[in-house]
Amino acid sequence: MPHLATIAAFVLVPALGALGSREARAWLRGTGSVRQTLSNAGVGLVFLATQLALRGVLLGAFAELAARVPWKLPSSPAAAVLAFVLLDLVYYVQHRLEHAVPLLWAIHSVHHQSRDYNLSVSLRVGALSSLSTLGFHALLALVGVEPTLYAAVATAHAALLFTLHARTKRALGPGRFFNAPVFHRVHHGAEAEFIDCNFGGVLLVFDRLLGTFTPYTREPTFGVKGSPPVHDPLAANLSPFAALAAEVARRPTLWGKVRALLVRDP
Repeated sequence: MPHLATIAAFVLVPALGALGSREARAWLRGTGSVRQTLSNAGVGLVFLATQLALRGVLLGAFAELAARVPWKLPSSPAAAVLAFVLLDLVYYVQHRLEHAVPLLWAIHSVHHQSRDYNLSVSLRVGALSSLSTLGFHALLALVGVEPTLYAAVATAHAALLFTLHARTKRALGPGRFFNAPVFHRVHHGAEAEFIDCNFGGVLLVFDRLLGTFTPYTREPTFGVKGSPPVHDPLAANLSPFAALAAEVARRPTLWGKVRALLVRDP
């Protein structure tokens, strides 16, 4: 399943923490607080609960759509590579829209609330993320990706994405094609110079081609700009929607309310 890596992490991450080694602490918590790490894990547990409730339905919806598409990618290694690259392109588009569309940002901003940057941030996923992801991943069904191939490449993709929040600053090779934690940590920066950059998943080529790549030059400040820390898992998921609802209520016209949901003000 696409988020099998996230589910497995709830076994792996406590095991790493239990080791007590300097290396395990560096990857899991870095120099961050225990409270933030526990908050990230708590948010992840809420996400896991929604996964267990929705995953079958979401995969069923993908399979139903795929069954209605008359063309299919062939069963071959080349098709699997193509499906993976297409998925990473869809991830880039989705991720960029999640930062531009307030309604999607209310879901995705949960992931950016952490004031620390470490492997536990990979667990911090908004409870409704699966619903928004399905809408974008459905594009793969339209190009002929069958459910079994989708499940395979999405699981591999999710497992690789999980590693992006490791504390290391090492890049993979020259960093021209593949993403790495050192580039993704820039994406989590709260300063203006780091906003709206490095949206890529496994690949960096889309950021480089579309002008959204920013190199790592200094350590950012992490978190959501203008928002206080949120440690309670339920509040973490509800507070972005509360802020969005307040903004919608503040708009006097119907068009203004729709715009508040779909268009981010400069």
